[in-house]
Formats: sequence, C-alpha cells, structure tokens
Amino acid sequence: MARPDPRAEPDSVPPDQAADSHVERVVVPAITAEPSKDDDPSGVVKITSIDPRITAIEPLVERNDWKGVADELGALEDVGKLPPNLGLIAAIAHNELAKDGSTEARTVANRCMAGILGLPIESELVRVLSRRLLRKNAVRLRERPAPPARVSAFIILATIVIGGALGWFFATGTFQRFVNLLAR
Repeated sequence: MARPDPRAEPDSVPPDQAADSHVERVVVPAITAEPSKDDDPSGVVKITSIDPRITAIEPLVERNDWKGVADELGALEDVGKLPPNLGLIAAIAHNELAKDGSTEARTVANRCMAGILGLPIESELVRVLSRRLLRKNAVRLRERPAPPARVSAFIILATIVIGGALGWFFATGTFQRFVNLLAR
C-alpha cells in the first residue's frame, strides 16, 4: 500500500477508495432554527425539521402505536431510503413490534445512529447508544396479561381438589393415625 501524498487536500478522497465505499449516503432534510413564538426574552431558539413525516409520527408515538409508526415509515428493507433520524424511529418501531426484538432492527439502528452521530458503525459509542434505545424492559407482574380462561379454570379446580383432600385428611382420624405411626 502506497503512502498517502502529504500535499493532497485533507478532504479529498483517493480514487480507489471512492469506488470501494460501501456506506450509503442519505440526504438529510433541512433543519431550521426559528425564534420562539412565546416572545421569550431569553432568546430561546426552537429547532424544527421540515420533514412532514415527523408530524405524522409524533401522535402515534404518544399513543404507543408502533404498528402505525411502522406502517407510516415502511418496511425495514426500505429504511435505507429514509434519513437517519426517521430510520432510527423505524428501527425502534419494528423492534417494539417483535416479541423478543429484531436483529434487523438492531442493524438498522446501528447504521442510523452512526449517521446521526457522524461516527463509524464499528464505534463502541454507536453500538451502546443504539442498543440502549432498542432495549426492552422487563414486564412487571401487574402488567403481565392474565392466563387464558382454561388455565385459570384448571388452577381453580386443582385448588379445590387439593384443599378438599387436605381438609378431609386433617378432619378425619387419618391424620392422627399417621402422626402416631411416625412417632413409633
């Protein structure tokens, strides 16, 4: 491998590396900064994205409607056409829809997080942040769904049978005979 020319411009790419690049380039929509409409004297600036899909997705995320978000942004195979911020939201939606998470969603989230942060995909920071976003929390006992009706009926029936058998065992002289037998 030849040593790079020190006189070359720092932002120029050698021709052999430009053709070999496998990173998808995505056009990110313009982000505008406008003063707050509240006439706040502190001069707070509100950052807004002009991508109309964000305004359509926001109420769905508030309602925790991940199926609607996934339908709005499309399949995971088409996420490469989205800007990184929307791609990350699509990855989160598809990961939430999968019961145990989605490997494809993790891959997409890594790529999009790298695009947002401007870091290589192999970066540890990219990996940690994307995994934290896709992490599923354990479901608490009170939030777990009840068992099906048949299972509940079986549990009730088994409790009645076992309770009745124990009641009969203690009420009759069988328990006393059993204790005396063990004491000998």
